[in-house]
Amino acid sequence: MGIICENEFIERVKNLDEISFKPGERKNPEVLDSHDFRYLDSGEFRANLHIHTEYSDGTMSVKELLDNAKKITDTNRDFLFAITDHDTIDGTKEAFELSQKEKYKNLNICFGVEISTVGINFPQQTKPVQIHLIVYGINPFDTKLDEYLKSKSKLKLELANETIKKLNGALPDYNFNLEEASKCHIMVKKGQDEVAHPLKKYTSGKILLNYYFPDADFSYEEPIKKFKYLFKGKEPYYIIYKKALEMYIGHDLPEIPDYIEKQIMTAREIYLQAHPSIGKMLEPFSSFEDAVEFVSTLNSGVMSIAHPARTKAYCPEFYTYLFEHFKKYGKDKALFYEGCYQSYEGDYYQKWQTKIEEAASKFNLIKTGGLDSHGTNIVTRCPYS
Repeated sequence: MGIICENEFIERVKNLDEISFKPGERKNPEVLDSHDFRYLDSGEFRANLHIHTEYSDGTMSVKELLDNAKKITDTNRDFLFAITDHDTIDGTKEAFELSQKEKYKNLNICFGVEISTVGINFPQQTKPVQIHLIVYGINPFDTKLDEYLKSKSKLKLELANETIKKLNGALPDYNFNLEEASKCHIMVKKGQDEVAHPLKKYTSGKILLNYYFPDADFSYEEPIKKFKYLFKGKEPYYIIYKKALEMYIGHDLPEIPDYIEKQIMTAREIYLQAHPSIGKMLEPFSSFEDAVEFVSTLNSGVMSIAHPARTKAYCPEFYTYLFEHFKKYGKDKALFYEGCYQSYEGDYYQKWQTKIEEAASKFNLIKTGGLDSHGTNIVTRCPYS
């Protein structure tokens, strides 16, 4: 019991199966957080290795997370959980201090981090892919890791501010600002994860809401959050946003006029400059290979590929390429993949599951799993439905 180091983490995860990572079965396979809690109640739910706090894009404080884990641990002493905030280990420092208190000493806590990377070096690749790398068993006070993460976050925040300035220069009527942008993607104002993706959500939403409802009594992000599932479609983001807005207000809206669509495209040209492209890595970001190689040099920490099916395959061989690079650059610290991820939506994961499993088996990767919890507890995913 207590803080789980990397060697103990490896041995524990080897003994977990798919049910170990599931609080229950979904009543509706397509709906997140629709599960019952049969495995939580039976004690078969033994691990959540993907949890976020308010230090990145979660809504839980670290103390709330530990209190959540304590409730489960009081009935299941083997329950294992990990803090995996995006691009920061500040939450793990607080968790370490709190874990010294008597009430938390029976917790099985693993300190981790989810590092945002961009893949641009795979065969046959035509556009960048986002790949998240989870590191387990880190030292919360590892200055080398801390400085690496903070330097990237500082550069991303500078890039986000520069991009907002360019957006206002091209479209001065909208008064774009980072605080408002963070309503749909809080990490953009923290210099974590991406820049272009949250600004796509923000600019599309704000421009359309301002056109249809210049005096709206709600903010642009509310239709995004209420109808999040819509945005899994393949249509352009702003087209889907219009549908979400129509559902939010309860009636159809006129077609988007050409001049508004042109403004959206102008914004797109600007925010896309804040993202790497094939053959062009931007300094605020880490290529997948560079990040994996960096982690391999740390004194403590082993790696897992987070939610591999969310890194959309561009060809049938993609996952083989992904895991091959993972092992090549991560060496003996590249051990896991999140094969029991509980927060996929729709049929994409089912479609690619066999390919992912086959590719992982080629490199003897071990399954990890988790709910990717962002809300006020660690047995669900979402802070909003």
